[in-house]
Amino acid sequence: MEEMIEKGFILSFDELRILLHSLGVRTVEGVYMPEKEFTDSEVIKALHHLAKSGLILSAGERFLIREDLREVLEAVSRPEASFIWRNESEGGQEYYCYVVPGRVAVSERYWKKSDTIKLRLFTVEEFEAWKEQAEDDNGGDRNPYDGEIV
Repeated sequence: MEEMIEKGFILSFDELRILLHSLGVRTVEGVYMPEKEFTDSEVIKALHHLAKSGLILSAGERFLIREDLREVLEAVSRPEASFIWRNESEGGQEYYCYVVPGRVAVSERYWKKSDTIKLRLFTVEEFEAWKEQAEDDNGGDRNPYDGEIV
């Protein structure tokens, strides 16, 4: 089996809120973030970090969201369906999945940084392969005969 190369976006909750708000989105399923009133300096700091990371581009007094990030945000904010996928081989790690035609966006808490989330967008086929690989990658604890009659 080929190894999948994972791509994704790691965003702070503040960055995610600001980006979603710019798209006219006020609530999202599956992402718990306490409501927050932003100061001007917090917004500027978040936008500066997003621009420095190349995720947004300045367009005068407005900004443009990079197209691949915009696709993920649109899937998260306007899914046709959504569900929680739990990877039991990772101790029950949960992923919130958003389905749009031909694609699945996946969100998860990014525990390496405080108040951060990781977003990814897969084709349906890539998503199934990712789930399969994630179930197989459990730190080598899996016996190669698990579930097989020997």
